[in-house]
Amino acid sequence: LFTMETKAFLKIENVTELSLDKNRDKKIRVNFNITMMDLACEYAAVDVVSVLGTEQNVTHNVVKHAIDAAGVKQRFLGRNRNQRDIIMYDESIEETIEELHEDGEDALPLDEDLLEEVLEDHEFVFVDFFASWCSHCRKLAPTWETLAELMNAAAIHALGDNHTYSDEEYEEALRLQVPVKIVKVDCVENKDLCMKQNIRSYPTLRLFIEGEPHSPDYRGDRIIHSFTDFLAGAEEEVIKEKGSIDWIDSIAKKMHSTRSGEKHADEEGHESIRRQSISNAWKEQEHPGCQLSGYLMVDRVPGNFHIQARSKSHDLVPSKTNVSHEVHELSFGEPYIRRV
Repeated sequence: LFTMETKAFLKIENVTELSLDKNRDKKIRVNFNITMMDLACEYAAVDVVSVLGTEQNVTHNVVKHAIDAAGVKQRFLGRNRNQRDIIMYDESIEETIEELHEDGEDALPLDEDLLEEVLEDHEFVFVDFFASWCSHCRKLAPTWETLAELMNAAAIHALGDNHTYSDEEYEEALRLQVPVKIVKVDCVENKDLCMKQNIRSYPTLRLFIEGEPHSPDYRGDRIIHSFTDFLAGAEEEVIKEKGSIDWIDSIAKKMHSTRSGEKHADEEGHESIRRQSISNAWKEQEHPGCQLSGYLMVDRVPGNFHIQARSKSHDLVPSKTNVSHEVHELSFGEPYIRRV
């Protein structure tokens, strides 16, 4: 008897049980609290997928908190926000990029060596890191070339009354006391350079001041007026820190010596600038995270939800998009409230 009872106890049986949910609600609540370790909130979108359909970029009852690279939650609260819509290109520019290049290319394409030289020779350098296959980049190209023409012309005051830009655009460009060099880098042809610069999406529009990237990258409207307003504002900030007259005079002397072929740094100093201009060092400000919390009301059918890296105005680089995450909470139904 003991042996038979022991065998029965150790015996494994498959039991099938079918039960019906008595809840007649068509929706079920899914609570979540998830931190994306290295993905900015502007690139994090919540999608709900089920056999009944797909709902993209859900924002209702979803809260986003930006966190820094150390995991510290920032005070800014991005609450129930759709991804921001921006103007993708300047519609007032009717010429194609081929027509704009007929009289020469003002937004010069650079490789790693040329970028280092440009960063050394110019205090302000505005760079378009793009990919030739990127649709957003192709739309931006005529605007970027026009901006380069405008900056070059305004810097030498050579347009007079015969320019084709609006008075408002030209006056904005003339606000700049220090010329801004407008250039571009094709990340398809310069993969290593873009990897060093931590380019995660196309186009990435980055301003360099004295060889160092100005944080954050430009994310405003991609029109001439917005570009020039951004550049003028960045210059005003630097001038306040440096002191207007002395700093601008030093830049003028540096530009003069550069144009006349004189070396303004010895070989050791030159190599130091090169090393500082483009660095592989981890920069915490380039790796923000995002904490997403809240709840979703989903259909009681087979399905799931995703937190997807996506942008309306950029093409993300898959190899540079880090979707590492930590799940703090994932539960169903009304949250349990413990009474004291």
